Amino acid sequence: MSRRAHEAKDARLFEADPAEQALASLSLAAPPISPPADLWAKIAGQLAAPIPAGIEIGPLAAGKWRKLAPGVQIKPLWGKRTFLIRCEPGATVPRHRHRSFEHTLILTGDIAAGYGDFGPGDYLGNPQGWHEAWSTKAGCLVLVQYD
Repeated sequence: MSRRAHEAKDARLFEADPAEQALASLSLAAPPISPPADLWAKIAGQLAAPIPAGIEIGPLAAGKWRKLAPGVQIKPLWGKRTFLIRCEPGATVPRHRHRSFEHTLILTGDIAAGYGDFGPGDYLGNPQGWHEAWSTKAGCLVLVQYD
């Protein structure tokens, strides 16, 4: 399915039904209220709280990127099955083999594959086997996980 077809399908998912349209006007009937005076202090306190045990945080800048192909870098996230791929504008990921099912989520940029053009938020599920090269016009960052 093309990116435009995906966008049209997504737009239909978010169309307001008659009940939502009727209730929307109620938000205009209520007077505006001010948040409690201490709200921002409470939010700041939560943000400054220590990270709970068991939660891992890894900034994008942290960790090591390694070259996969010209203009293409890969960064393992956890284990051997989840990683990021970062591509410079005009880069191509060469033909490659998947040893198991591959889940790909485009975070930024674009991907042009033999079966369509895709952008941020698009998901691609690829079965085990050999897959043709794909490229990017603007550059991209994608999250990849193998089963």
